[in-house]
Amino acid sequence: MAVLAVHDLSCYAKSSLTVVLPVLEALGVETAVLPTAVLSTQTDGFEDIFVEDEHNAMKEILARFEHLGLSFDGVYSGFLSSAEEIETVRYAASRFSSFLLVDPVMGDNGELYQTVSRELCSEMLSLVRKADVITPNFTEAMLLTGMDDGFSKQGPGAIKDQISVLRSLGPKRGVITGIPLIAGGLGNAAWDGEEIRLFQYDDLCVSYPGSGDLFASLLFGLIVKGGSFFGSVGHATEISTLAVSSSKRLKRERRLGIMLSPVMDEIRRRML
Repeated sequence: MAVLAVHDLSCYAKSSLTVVLPVLEALGVETAVLPTAVLSTQTDGFEDIFVEDEHNAMKEILARFEHLGLSFDGVYSGFLSSAEEIETVRYAASRFSSFLLVDPVMGDNGELYQTVSRELCSEMLSLVRKADVITPNFTEAMLLTGMDDGFSKQGPGAIKDQISVLRSLGPKRGVITGIPLIAGGLGNAAWDGEEIRLFQYDDLCVSYPGSGDLFASLLFGLIVKGGSFFGSVGHATEISTLAVSSSKRLKRERRLGIMLSPVMDEIRRRML
């Protein structure tokens, strides 16, 4: 079992590859990496960030992978530092694997991340159309669908309408994470070819960078290992919520990102 993770590397604070790698390895999934950018820190809560686009390196690395005759059981893409990288990710997915999960990292809390351009958001649609599974958060789902609800709380009808538009883009399965619910709390709304299910959880009134990476990594790893789609969404929701709760309880500084240590044993115990 081997996969390719296409994400950035933040040298300080937990997010992207510093979350993706340990989680997938804890699930027993051998993971190769294709870095899209190197950053001095993760982007949320820090200023004067150094960012180096790794697009040229990505192309050279993929050429060496081809020479080695590599193939993967899945490709999982996250943060991309430029619109040009999207075509490279599409090529990597078509060349090395038949399964692609796209986490269309663009923004959160109604705003774009500071390193994300409008051009990249526009081009992200072309990658989403090629995906087997997508995991946008509520903000990213609005960007993809153009259905801006101004962060109003959502009921079943509004969620169903948004998923209908996302389905029309191509992905047969997906999850919208962090939806504020009229019924109270938050929810992850998942769909497959036939059904929509809502996984509700408490609003802990705090968010940590990297929590979306944790959720998508768990979902991706469990699916690749043969888990049912909705069962995998349920496990990923429970573990991610536990990580946020533990980080809050231990008074983790928000900008340092999600804490993994409190949940790693739980991942191994429940998932293997």
